[in-house]
Formats: sequence, structure tokens, C-alpha cells
Amino acid sequence: MHLLHPHLYATCILVAATLPATLYAQTPALVGQWQFQTATGTTTTNGVEVDLIDTGILDITEEQGGMRATIAWLDERGQLTPPRTVNGTVGPAGTVFRHGGKRVSTGRNGKDISTEVTIRWTLQAKGKVLSGERLVETDENEPKPVNGTRLKERYVPPTLPAALPAATADSAARGPSTPAERARVVQMAAQHDPLALQQRDGAWLSAWIDDIPDLTLEASALDGWLNIAPRAATREALRFQYLASVMAFKIEHPDQTGQQSASDLAGMQGVLHAYETLLRQDSRYRSAKLDAALAARRQDRLPAFLATLSGRNAGIEAAPSPSGDATARRIVALGTSEPRAMDWLDILSNRFGGRMAGSDAYTHAAQWARMQLQQWGVQAELEEAGQIPVGFNRGPWSGKMLAPQEQALRMATPAYTAGTRGVQQGLVTLGPATLEEALERAAQFKGTWVLTGGESGGGGRDGTTIHQPRAITRVLMEAGALGTIQSGEEPLYAASAAPATWATLPTLPDIKLAASQYADIRQRLARGVAVTLEFDIRNWFYPGPVTYHNVVARIPGTEKPDEVVLIGAHLDSYDGGTGAADNGGGVATMLEAMRLLALSEAKPRRSIMLVAFGAEEIGRKGAFAFAERHAGELKNIVMMLNRDGRPGAIDGIAIPSAWKPVFGRVEQALQDVHPVFGFAATIQDALRDASKAMNAWAGSDDAVFSLHGVPTPKFTVLGDFDYPRVHHTVLDTYENVLPFSSAQQYSAIAIALTAYEVANAPEELSRKGYYRAAKAAQ
Repeated sequence: MHLLHPHLYATCILVAATLPATLYAQTPALVGQWQFQTATGTTTTNGVEVDLIDTGILDITEEQGGMRATIAWLDERGQLTPPRTVNGTVGPAGTVFRHGGKRVSTGRNGKDISTEVTIRWTLQAKGKVLSGERLVETDENEPKPVNGTRLKERYVPPTLPAALPAATADSAARGPSTPAERARVVQMAAQHDPLALQQRDGAWLSAWIDDIPDLTLEASALDGWLNIAPRAATREALRFQYLASVMAFKIEHPDQTGQQSASDLAGMQGVLHAYETLLRQDSRYRSAKLDAALAARRQDRLPAFLATLSGRNAGIEAAPSPSGDATARRIVALGTSEPRAMDWLDILSNRFGGRMAGSDAYTHAAQWARMQLQQWGVQAELEEAGQIPVGFNRGPWSGKMLAPQEQALRMATPAYTAGTRGVQQGLVTLGPATLEEALERAAQFKGTWVLTGGESGGGGRDGTTIHQPRAITRVLMEAGALGTIQSGEEPLYAASAAPATWATLPTLPDIKLAASQYADIRQRLARGVAVTLEFDIRNWFYPGPVTYHNVVARIPGTEKPDEVVLIGAHLDSYDGGTGAADNGGGVATMLEAMRLLALSEAKPRRSIMLVAFGAEEIGRKGAFAFAERHAGELKNIVMMLNRDGRPGAIDGIAIPSAWKPVFGRVEQALQDVHPVFGFAATIQDALRDASKAMNAWAGSDDAVFSLHGVPTPKFTVLGDFDYPRVHHTVLDTYENVLPFSSAQQYSAIAIALTAYEVANAPEELSRKGYYRAAKAAQ
């Protein structure tokens, strides 16, 4: 999956400066009002970095003895933000306006992280054209160009439409729930006709939960699990009863509002009560999964049953499939009696480790995957997907405080960080805020660890994705600093910033330190306490170019071999952890699916192809390479099923209604295979916009296929795996996925059955009606 870097914002603060009268004559060309554009930050999705461009109005006037600029930004409605005023000083490159500001970013916990910075504008004008640069004066940022044009008339914001009357205001203005509403919900939870109640009050209850600010509905695996009910009307009625029961519990037990297990138990009790009512009305409402929940309640095991829905330690036992297809039955029998998905994850994460494209770990993992597929009798080969200019292998790393007291440090480094020269010790110094300060204090940095500003987003200090030493960094390097230390939110991110050539290898270690320890060191320095640190970072480079490959495997179709059902997952990972969740778990389940298909002697009508993609993390490069190499075949790919996200049990998929007969056979094949996990296809007939696939925050390799008009239906996953906690962090390791072993194996069975049933379907699976405006394959 992809890493999103924070949007950079700046809030101007008035700073007085005096313009020398001798230089003032050079500046009148700037006088006037200008509309300008400049980058105020960047965003990165899977290694593709794009500037975030904002527009503003700059009003520059002559002052006695100087220049003054008023800066205001334009919002999406063309309105001006509150203006800030700053004085300017003429320099050799133009007039310099410098002011204070804040960098505001969002951490994983949703809280804003604010950092004080200094912002410098260097501007010049020629006729109607404004040019220059905007620089946030810290190590982490580079100058961004400023371009503008002189306005003939002063900017006047457009008139906004009158505010909506209170009666039609949106739900953001809604106040707390009323006593009458709360009483109504409690009464709903006690009703005995769930179908009629859902039809009457279902829409009101959902809207009420969304609107009120005082009672919230937390995400729960139980909510998604209710899709296991065999009939749509049953699913809707049971989910309604779940919502009513949970909200009634919150109303009647406010002291237990934050207890998820108690809330889930109340919801399940309501669901089972409604289910029993439905069975008395019609036996066709029966569901094996809900029967299992009823049995657990009778045996006082309902809390344990609910815990299983998390996917943790669920267990999987040999089970038959009710499918009428012999191959589908063999897939289920083999998958439940001989689970191997976690064996493949063990190899990927614990034998090879983090698999950055361009590392030995990735190269060896790709070779192993090909070998393993061939041992199962599957056609498999390596297809060149791209090259990395410099190879990188990560070694062990450690750090500790030696003085004033010994203490282990929680730290990480991005991939392609320079290693230390063995074990290195040194004092700590505060880093410079500006280039001028860096030059003035250069002698102080020799032999020290330098604390730099900002909050780590996991990327490199000198360029988010490409290593490009900036001016302050070059001063520190020339001064003989040992390395830089930046604060980072825990668990620490560890992404990448690769050099473009061997000649530009990084030489200054880039250390990300736990925020609490960083703050402690900074406070000690502020009190005048000397701090000595020791680091040992063993990273190695080797000359490129280093070729990386996609692993491509195929089970040929018997009747329509040119038509392909493509399953895929990216093999590469960041290497701060061992790439277990992102995306070792995805690759492991796909490999296990291919094993089940091969050993079950599947001979589907259409071909089934697996691609383990390279370099997804640095720009989906493996998927782009595959699409280019196989451009003529893209039109024949029936659908692309991708696995890249949180580990857990696949419990469904969103499809157009025209595909329902095919996926109904998948549902049947998985019926009763596991006592808790299920599979249900949900209908999504709204046309999708293929052109937006590459902009999706959660986009992966499947986005490349969407751009070519290949349908990419999404699996849904049951469970409570805390994906944000491990995603691209040092915690992305095997032991954090291990509790979900059975859920992962169930997913492999679900993938194998889905690929087989789609590939073997006698029906035609048309792309028509899937995308609003699909781009035709070239």
C-alpha cells in the first residue's frame, strides 16, 4: 500500500524589517497586486510525489524606506483567507520577505502536529510577470517556484450564495439526540418484527446515527459479518436490529460506551433475537452461521464466538464444501486440511525480510516464488519490470544515550540511509533553522549528532522519494557532522529516499527518533545539559543498475485460454519491518491460492494468471511494466483481483448484479466451510470512474488495470487487524500477522475459489456497465 505525506500549510506572522534606502530604487517593479501560484507541500502515493499547488493574492506597496507585502490565499470558492503583512529587504536575487509560520500535518491518530518554521519569499518582477521562490527554511524542504501575473484591477472575491435556511441546513449543524429520539431507539431494540420495523424505521435510524454528535457507532467486525445471511431482506433486517441494539445499549449504559466487547455483545444479542423471530415466520431465513451463533449463546460461549469475528486465533479445521463442482470441493478440502499460507509468509518476511525493489531480499524472494510455483506444476517465469540505479541492503541498527545516563533509543532510518562508520559516538547539537545560521555555526557541528526540525513522515531528510542533499545538509556534511536526528511519531515510519546515481550516494545518516525521546534530548540541551549518543547503523549499497522482476504464473484455460482471470499482489515492501502485512500477507495468500488450484488439478475454461508485482511501493512500476509488456492482452483480462491491505478473512466482494450467478457459486462453495467466516457478494451497480483509480488514497497495482478498463472488484475483509499501526512502520513484522493465521488461510481458499469459478463460468462476464468511461486497452 501506499504512504501519504503531510500537506504543508503556512500561516504568515508579521515580522518587521528595514529596507536600505540605497537599494530601494531597485524595487518599484514589484509594486502592485499579483495573483500567484506556488507549491505549499507535496503528496506521495506509492512513490509518486506531486506538488500541492495553492493560489493567492500578493499586494505589494511602497513604504517609506522599504517595501511591504500583504499575502492572502484563495480558497476553493475564490474567497481570500485573512491577510498577513510582512516587510521586505532587497537582496541580490530579488526582494526577500521573511516571516514566521507553522507546518501542520496529521498524525496516524488524527491529531494535528504543528511545527514552527521560518518561510522566505524571494520575489522579482518584470513587466506583468512575477517570479521567484518560496522556501521553508528547514532541512526537509526545498525552494518551490512562485509564478504570477499582475492584476489589471484589484481582486474582488465572488459573491457567495445566501446561506441555506435552518430547515435545510446539513447535518453538521445537528445538535445532540433528544430524549424522545433516545426513547424511540430503545423501543426499536425491543420490537419483535424486524422486517416490518426495518422497512418503517431503517432509513430514519441510519440518518439519525450519522447526524447526532453525542452518540457514535464504532466500526465493528460484527457489522460486516452480518452479510453472511443468505437473503438480502434478512441482511437488512438483521443489520437494522444490530444498529438499534447497539445504540440502545449506549443510551441505557452510558458508563460502558467505550467498551467495544460489551457493545458488540449487545448488538449480537439483538441480532439473534431478531433471527429467531424470522425463523418462526419462515424457515427459509435459516443461516448456518447464525445457527452457530445461537448454539454458542446456548452454551454460554457467545463472547468467545464474537472474539472469533476479529479473525484472531480463529482456528481452521478440515471441512467439506457443498459445491456441486468436484474441483471446488478439492480446493476446500486441501485448503482446510493442509493450510500453508503462513508458511509462505514466514519465508517472505523471516527468511528474506523487507523486500525493497533493488535489494538482494527482493531479488531472492522473486526467484523463490518462481521456483515454488514451478514445483507445484504451474508455468512461472520472471519478467523484467524495471531497474534501480543503486542497490541497497539494510543491516541491523541500534542507538543509545550514553550520557548523562544510559538509555536505549527507539529509532529507525529510511531505506537508502547512509550507515554509520561502525559504532560512532558524539555529542548532540541543535540544528540550524536557516542556511545563514548553518553557515555561521558550521564549526559547531563537527563530530556531533544534529537535531533537525519537523516531524518525520518516514521519507528521507533530503527528498521524500529521491535523495537530493539540500543546502543545509551540505553544510552539515562539509562541517563533519555525524548524522541528523528528526522526531517521529511512534510506531516509526520507515519509507525510502533512493539516490539517483552511485556518484550521489548519501553519506550523512538520517535517523528518525521516537518523539518522546527526541523531546527529552531537546529539553536537556535547553537546560545546558550535555548529551552523548551512540549509533551503529549497518546499511550497504552496491552499484547498479539493479534489475527487478515481476513473477508471472499461469494455469492455461481449456476452452478460452486467451481470456484471463488475473490475481495479483505486490511482492516488494518497505524494509523498516519485514513487509509482513504490506504485503507479504497478500502475496502469501495468492501463492497459497495458486497451490490449491494446481494441486486440485483445476482445468478451468479460461486461464488463471498470478502476478507478484515489483516496485509497487515506489510508483506501481511493476504493474505499469506488465501493462506495457502485455498491452495487446489487456482487453482479454476478464477481471483483476488484487490483494493489498490488512490481513484477515476475505468475507465478500462488491460486484455488478450481472455477475451474481457466477459469484453465487463462490458463496455456495464456501458455505459452512468455516463455523464463523462466510462469503457474500454485494451488488454495486453504480458506474465506476476508471480515470480516478490512480488518485485513490488506497490505490495499489489494480489501479493501473482500472486505467485500461479492466474490472477490478474489491474484496472485503473481516477482522480487527490494526493496519495503520503497522503500515510502513517498524512493526510490520510476522508476529503481528501470526494471530490471523486461520483468517489468512480462509482468504487463500476464497481467492482460489473466486478465480476458479470466474475462470470456469459458462456465462460471459462483460465489462459493460462496470466503468462510467473506461479507457480502452491499447
